[in-house]
Amino acid sequence: LSIDNAGLSMKNFTVLDAKKNALVLSGSIGTESFLNPTFNLDLKANNFRILNATKEDNATLFGVATFNAKAKLTGDLQIPKLNAEVTVGENTNLTYVLPATYANIESRDEVVAFVNRENPDAILTQTEEKTAVISGFDIKTKLKIDKKAAVTVVINEETGDNFKISGAGDFIFTMLPNGRITLTGGYEVAEGHYELNLYNLVNRRFNLVPGSRISWSGDPFDADLNVTASYKIETSAAPLMASQISNEDPSVKNKFKQVLPFNVYLNIDGELLQPKISFELNMPEEEQGAIGGQVYGRVQQVNQQEEELNKQVFSLLVLNRFYPNSGSDGSSGGFATIARDNLNDAVSGQLNAFSDNLLGNSGIELDFDLNSYTDFQGASATDRTQLGVTAQKKLFNERLTVRVGSDVDIQGSSSTGETSPLIGNVSIEYKLSEDGRYRLKGFRKSEFENVIDGQTIVSGIALIFTQEFNEFNELWDAIFRSKDEEMKKEKEAAELELKEKQTATNKSIQKKKD
Repeated sequence: LSIDNAGLSMKNFTVLDAKKNALVLSGSIGTESFLNPTFNLDLKANNFRILNATKEDNATLFGVATFNAKAKLTGDLQIPKLNAEVTVGENTNLTYVLPATYANIESRDEVVAFVNRENPDAILTQTEEKTAVISGFDIKTKLKIDKKAAVTVVINEETGDNFKISGAGDFIFTMLPNGRITLTGGYEVAEGHYELNLYNLVNRRFNLVPGSRISWSGDPFDADLNVTASYKIETSAAPLMASQISNEDPSVKNKFKQVLPFNVYLNIDGELLQPKISFELNMPEEEQGAIGGQVYGRVQQVNQQEEELNKQVFSLLVLNRFYPNSGSDGSSGGFATIARDNLNDAVSGQLNAFSDNLLGNSGIELDFDLNSYTDFQGASATDRTQLGVTAQKKLFNERLTVRVGSDVDIQGSSSTGETSPLIGNVSIEYKLSEDGRYRLKGFRKSEFENVIDGQTIVSGIALIFTQEFNEFNELWDAIFRSKDEEMKKEKEAAELELKEKQTATNKSIQKKKD
């Protein structure tokens, strides 16, 4: 570093970080006018670590920040001119904690005044100040953000609310001396999340969907948003499917009580200052065919009904389960039904666990289902609670399944005076094929038909074919595959028999010749 009457000059003035990465300065600072020095500096940096602090060092901003840079600073102090190419390094991982309160500086003028009482005109203590004033900046910068660079913003340190994002960005930033600022480019999310905590009771984590994008086309405050965040949840689809399965037997209803994965999507579109927020429900692709695709079909139906969709999303985010609606199953819907269903599920789970321990490996399965609903058959609505008890036994190498059961009144009774039979529901199911694709089922079940018909006994026989498929041609292949395979086997057997006969004939002819 050289200092003379012309100013300061340097050649390869090097600053090293703790990892021996270099930031190199070359050029000069002209001081012909101390009030308005001139600049002619070149800066180069390669993976230079500008920040390396722990939370103990600085509780507000900590982490690691690295960058690559190639910049040139010219002009003077009044209008500095900067032309730079900056890349935020992949090792960058910063955490910024939003302060709870901000300290405001009301005034900083005339805090300290130096006075020479013996010689008020002394040059060193004159009160008149002459300083250079920055009238504007002339900045042109290409900014690139590495895909692995991550930033975490702690929104509330007490509750742990935080937002983390990483992704790739390419920007061009300009600032003219008249104060006009432009920003063009885009930032594409690689990964990230927003974690929300409510008094350590409710914890929800929204994951940013890779490919979400924020674009700028000039105005830094006018960005186009195309951001999607997802919340993954595993819950039972029974409340969502209540109106569709109200008339089904317990074996069918129990299928919908199994826990399935769902995704709640939060879509943010539109402009930065006027974002448009919408929701969407979905299921992972590999789970969309669960229970014959009925649950996924219902989810798609809900997405077309905005009011119903918002209700279900709110229930999933707050209560971690679907919101039950009042319908033909006799439920009144609402939060009272949610609380009652939770209690019923807990009691049913304990009863099933007890029966499993009691029966052990006997081959008999007991299933308990506690169900509460409102009976409208009488002059006034009556709350009823029934315990469904079902026994199941599999025979003949699990090819034949026999199920018998009935509902026992726990609270209330039928307004018509009918009593539940000892064996109200009977079903016999036989697998026609070993894989269970073709099944024959006979059943007799007691079900609530409607307000007029009330409780009725339904008997019948069913031929069941089950096949999961993604395209229709797979369905047709599955239907006719067994017939084609059978014909193919018969053809191969006939060819093998003909070949064996031909071989035997040839051996007989050869023997006669010998």
